Amino acid sequence: MMVVCSSHYVPRGVDPGQHVDTTQHKARLRQYFDGIGFERWSAIYGEARLSPIRRSIRDGHSAMLALAERWLDADGVGRDGAALDAGCGTGLFSLALAGRGMQVTAVDIAPQMVAATRTAASNAGLAERIQGVVSDLEDLQGRYDLVSCFDVLIHYPPGPFERMLHHLATLSSATLLFTYAPSSPLLSAMHRIGAYFPHSQRRTDIQMIPEPLVRATLHDCAMTIRRSQRISSGFYHVTLVQATRH
Repeated sequence: MMVVCSSHYVPRGVDPGQHVDTTQHKARLRQYFDGIGFERWSAIYGEARLSPIRRSIRDGHSAMLALAERWLDADGVGRDGAALDAGCGTGLFSLALAGRGMQVTAVDIAPQMVAATRTAASNAGLAERIQGVVSDLEDLQGRYDLVSCFDVLIHYPPGPFERMLHHLATLSSATLLFTYAPSSPLLSAMHRIGAYFPHSQRRTDIQMIPEPLVRATLHDCAMTIRRSQRISSGFYHVTLVQATRH
């Protein structure tokens, strides 16, 4: 099957000669997740005592990961083979994939996140199955049986989102798992309310994406949505998607 994806993909509505520059935005995200963001999200991903707001995010994130694993179990996906965990954070899903017998490339834009994943892999006796790499998502190359990207694309507006999702699809030979923030009046209202919370309790900015854009981008890469489910818990609202090759 010929896959029409290209690493030089231009998002819809963008003039082919116009470069969508996300360099500064990525630099800010790298600084945040390698600094105070690392402390905050390590606590959320871990077992520390949390405020009700952050606890709702932990519960939602845990439910999302558990659902992703159930989908893989249902299809017999993820046994052996090569996996890419793009935006690995502290390595929760990387460890889950390695525990299934996969060879995992765990990538994050923030060095502290990758270091935490390597430590977790070593502590779990899975160091030989997990390779930690510091990298921009769009610089990744190769081909993987399974590509996962959780709570990363939620930080990018439609143009960069489309380009990055397209690139992730080029890396997957079979299955792509990812989350995005769905467009909805409720979610918009919750983010407006969140702006009034103390700064220490806020999440990073979330960019909402319409579902038709997600479907069209995947279609361009000869992929279709096999499963899709909204995960909602307090201030954690994402749509989890499993896409497969046509």
